[in-house]
Amino acid sequence: MNFRQFKLLATLSIISALSVNAQTDNPKLDNFLMKKMEKSGRIGMQAAYIADGELKWVGSYGVKTYQTEDSVNDSTLFMTASISKPVTALALMKLYDQGKLKLDDDINNYLPFDVRNPNFPDDKITFRMLLSHVASIRDNWEMLELGYTIDNGGDSPMSLEDFIKSYLLEGGAYYDREKNFLLESPGKHERYSNAGYNLIAYLVEQISDRPFNEYMAEEVFRPLNMQNTYWFLAEIPHENIATPHNMPYKETDFKGTQILKHFGYPGYASGQLRTTVSDYAQILKLMVNKGKVDGKQFINQKTIEEFLTVQYPEADKWRAISWSYNEFESFLYYMFMPRLPSHTGLDPGMSTVVSFDPKTRTGVLVFSNSPTTTFRSEKIIYLDMIKKLFKEAKKAS
Repeated sequence: MNFRQFKLLATLSIISALSVNAQTDNPKLDNFLMKKMEKSGRIGMQAAYIADGELKWVGSYGVKTYQTEDSVNDSTLFMTASISKPVTALALMKLYDQGKLKLDDDINNYLPFDVRNPNFPDDKITFRMLLSHVASIRDNWEMLELGYTIDNGGDSPMSLEDFIKSYLLEGGAYYDREKNFLLESPGKHERYSNAGYNLIAYLVEQISDRPFNEYMAEEVFRPLNMQNTYWFLAEIPHENIATPHNMPYKETDFKGTQILKHFGYPGYASGQLRTTVSDYAQILKLMVNKGKVDGKQFINQKTIEEFLTVQYPEADKWRAISWSYNEFESFLYYMFMPRLPSHTGLDPGMSTVVSFDPKTRTGVLVFSNSPTTTFRSEKIIYLDMIKKLFKEAKKAS
C-alpha cells in the first residue's frame, strides 16, 4: 500500500514513553523489554507469559499514539493481524467438536453455492484443507488491498458474505481465475491464505446460522471469559485502543513514523481481531491445558490434539491447524529456539507474535502497534523477546 510519508524522528519520544509503564512485579523483565522496544522502534506494546497453564505475568509499555502521553495499559486493545486466524480456526473446531461437521467433508455440502478451484473443478475442498492452508486458494493482494479502509478509517461496509462471493465466484468484482487460485490441486500444496480463512468464517456462519462475530462472542469469547475482545470497531464500548503506526520498511527509504486511522477490511476474520494479551492468553491456555480453561472443559482433548497435529506433511511438514512449527522460517532461528506451535501477525501499523509449548504448559505473547519492518526489529521481537519471556515462564513454573 502507498502511505503518506512523515519524516518525524521517534527516538526521544519513545524513550520518554517507555519510562511511563515500568510498574510490573518483575522490574528486570520490564527493563529488558523497554530497552528492546527502544532498539526496535516500538511505539507501544503489551507482553505476557503463561506458566503451569495459567497467565502469570502481563506488562504494558509505551503509548497508544505517537507523540502523546496516552500510555498503553493492560486493558488497551491491539489489532492482532494474522494471529486472529487460530481464533477463527477455533470457531470451526468447536463446531467439529460438537459433531456438526467432519474435517474431510466437502465444504460445498455446507454452502449455498459451490466453491471450487476452477483449474480443478472436480476436486473437492475440505475443512481440513482450509484450516491447513492447502485448499489452493491464493491471496490476490491487488484485490485484497482494495478493501482496506486505510484512507477513511472505520469498519468495512462490505459484508463477509459479499466479500466471499466477490472473491471466489466467477463474475465477482474481486474474482480472478489466475490470481485467486493455484495451479496445484487442493491438498497438494501449502499456500498461506487469508481468503481461505475468511471462507472458514463464512462456513461457521452457515453451520451456526449466526453472523460470525455474534457466534464468536456468544460461543467462544463469553465462555472463555474474553471480555475485552472484538471483531469490529463499532462493537467496542471504549476508546482504549492502540493506534496503528506506519514505520520504515526494508524495501523503501521511508524514515518517518506515520499515525494511521483505525481501519478494517471485509475479510475481517483473517486479521481484524482487537484484543489484549490477557484475553488472548485464554486461547493459549486452552491449547496447553488439553481443552480446559479455568478448570472447565471447553473443547475435547482429542480436538486440541488434532488442532496441534501436522495435517498434510507432504505439502508442509510443519503446518498444523492454523499453527505452524516453522513460523519464523529460518534455520538460524531454530538453532536457538525449539520448534513450537506459533503464529505471527503483520498488518499496516501493527505486529504480533504468540508461541507456546504444550509439553511444559508455557506460552508467550507480544503485541505492538508498530510493524516489524526490518530484520533488526524481527530479530528483537521474534527471538530476543520471545526467548526471554519463555525463560521467565520456565522460572515461574
